[in-house]
Amino acid sequence: METTVVTDDGVPLHVRSSGDGASPVVLLHGGGRSLGDWADVTGGLVALGHSPVAVDLRGHGRTPAAPWSWPAALADVAAVVERLGLERPAVVGHSLGGMVAALWAAEHPECLLAVNADGHGNPTRADQYAGTPDPVAVAALHDTLEEMRAALDPQLAEVVQAIDTLDLFDVYACARCPLVVVRGTESMAGLLPESAQPAWSASERWVLDRLTAAAEASAHMRLVLTPTAHDVHLERPEPLVSLVDGSLRPG
Repeated sequence: METTVVTDDGVPLHVRSSGDGASPVVLLHGGGRSLGDWADVTGGLVALGHSPVAVDLRGHGRTPAAPWSWPAALADVAAVVERLGLERPAVVGHSLGGMVAALWAAEHPECLLAVNADGHGNPTRADQYAGTPDPVAVAALHDTLEEMRAALDPQLAEVVQAIDTLDLFDVYACARCPLVVVRGTESMAGLLPESAQPAWSASERWVLDRLTAAAEASAHMRLVLTPTAHDVHLERPEPLVSLVDGSLRPG
């Protein structure tokens, strides 16, 4: 493993790379996490001949806080790719990092593969529910999410605000390279107060319905369901490694 600091717009991005440089795969963690999340995935990719490059996004891990925006995050990834001389890397992200990977797919037709591992944010609009959910449950869910947001540090609060304004389904429609969206099928409703659980379940169904429709309409996007909850890469790293490897191998 080699640790490097890549500076973009004054932000020192901490990067950890492995492998011999062939078949590079950029790994982007979720909100509030760090590049350490990718340890098991990194080992699996190296064993199959890939060269993973894990990045601490701005305001995460050992990379200091800096103003967050989607263009800034994409510029950070581009700086890592350029500085390390990565040739057409795959870009794989979890949660927040998965959203960055999807945006990368919309701007980089030369990319061999982008993967969004279960990054879709929280419901913030009335139309983000399947069916007609109980308004009391929706109100309870919104109150719970607001309490969570209020407890965040300023950097993460800025990230969450950016997530709330991003329409990922518009992004998926603009994909210009192979894009795999991985969705965990285990509900996370049980982690919320009982009063909010029906609304969260309705939101999960809405996301799955929209993902299915987006994949059917896109020439570039593919949907993969996995029997995990949100932390796909931590719960079952081997299938994710196999997915990346299989997608990158010719034929």
